[in-house]
Amino acid sequence: MMKFQPASFFKNIFLILIFPVAFIACNDVHDLPPSNEQLLIETAAERENLSLFVQAIDHAGLRQALSDQGPFTIFAPNDEAFLETLRFLGASSIQNIPRDNLAALLVYHVIPGRILSNQIPTGDVETFLENIVLNISRTGGNIVLNDSVRVITRNIEARNGMIHEIDKVLFPPSNSILDVIENNGFSSLLNAIFQADLDEELANEGPFTLLAPNNTAFTRFLNDNDLTSAELLALPNLGDILKTHLLGGIIPAAGLESGAYISATEDPIFISIAPNGAIWINGNTRVTSTNIGADNGLVHVIDYIIFSPTKPLSELILEFTTAQSPQFMHLYAALEKSGLTASLNRGFEDNVTLFAPTDEAFEALFVKLGVSGLDDIPAETLSRILQYNLSPQRLFSQDLREGATLPTLISGQTLTVNLAQLQINESGLISDFLNIHGQNGVLHGINKVLIPED
Repeated sequence: MMKFQPASFFKNIFLILIFPVAFIACNDVHDLPPSNEQLLIETAAERENLSLFVQAIDHAGLRQALSDQGPFTIFAPNDEAFLETLRFLGASSIQNIPRDNLAALLVYHVIPGRILSNQIPTGDVETFLENIVLNISRTGGNIVLNDSVRVITRNIEARNGMIHEIDKVLFPPSNSILDVIENNGFSSLLNAIFQADLDEELANEGPFTLLAPNNTAFTRFLNDNDLTSAELLALPNLGDILKTHLLGGIIPAAGLESGAYISATEDPIFISIAPNGAIWINGNTRVTSTNIGADNGLVHVIDYIIFSPTKPLSELILEFTTAQSPQFMHLYAALEKSGLTASLNRGFEDNVTLFAPTDEAFEALFVKLGVSGLDDIPAETLSRILQYNLSPQRLFSQDLREGATLPTLISGQTLTVNLAQLQINESGLISDFLNIHGQNGVLHGINKVLIPED
């Protein structure tokens, strides 16, 4: 895979880098008395094979800075190098490249001091593109820049510096989001991105914040859903699944707060901050590593695949009643009898948390009330009980706090959180039924029906 794409550089350089608008005067141990009294750009203009370099300097507005100050050493791409780059970029001339982008590119070719070829240092050398280095090596008698660009004419002297002609245009090393994914060994995610044709977007567009599932996350997801890798890659909605992991802008971990974030699918994902500070997504996915920087954004690593819910809570409860080991049959019947099913049949615009009594919890309620079943409980009574089991907010288990009071749909009546005992009031939360996520909220199974005050 190409490690740098010029198109990516021109689109994204100003997202991360700050281009210094003025050169500073330089003094260097390698400064030498010049034998040529002409300035750098005047010297370059006398050489036929550096005419496009001079055009680029003028178009970028750098002639004055490279004339008034110094000394500088310039690695100047020859005309053939510029023509090759223009063809690659699809530009017909230097003037088609935006001035600011071109200026940032050109200052990457400039280092401080007036340095003869035999004094050019090796290793990483600071350039005038802030915080970006040029790697210089020597192979035999050859001077090589960034592993592939050769110095072909050396020691072109000028009054305020030195020019060395090179055979290619230098581009700063890339570290796009796509590079971060590859360099961290997230091969499952990388394969999925290429399959969904999202590689160009993650390499060239942005800025983005990517919530990146590692390979273990993919393995867990495949096992939980009885899928093979091939079946996952063949899913028609693979692109939407991946875009659910993509947020617009750069959001560092410290900037993540509990609440909804709109993903690239335009559907929300939901962030929770646990009491221990851990960051969770949709109640079942944990952020395991944060703030991996890229030229076009930021990457946070996660331990599961994020899926946006496609059904409201009412449909999820109905699915439980027809499962191989059915559950919540009494709850669904109670919702139907009380007329509350429709209130749980909404989309992302709603936010509720249902503390859902199991069938055993309802059967214990029947015994307590001395009735044989739901038929013996008036609809109004059922409605009031169910409203007390509903909180008008979307709360994953990680959002719960010790001693917190939660509002219910009954005005003035609240629930109390007991994290130490994993209880809501005196009803225990059931681990197998935590964080059941629907479009309109979250369901948590409980082992006792919550009964409101009279």
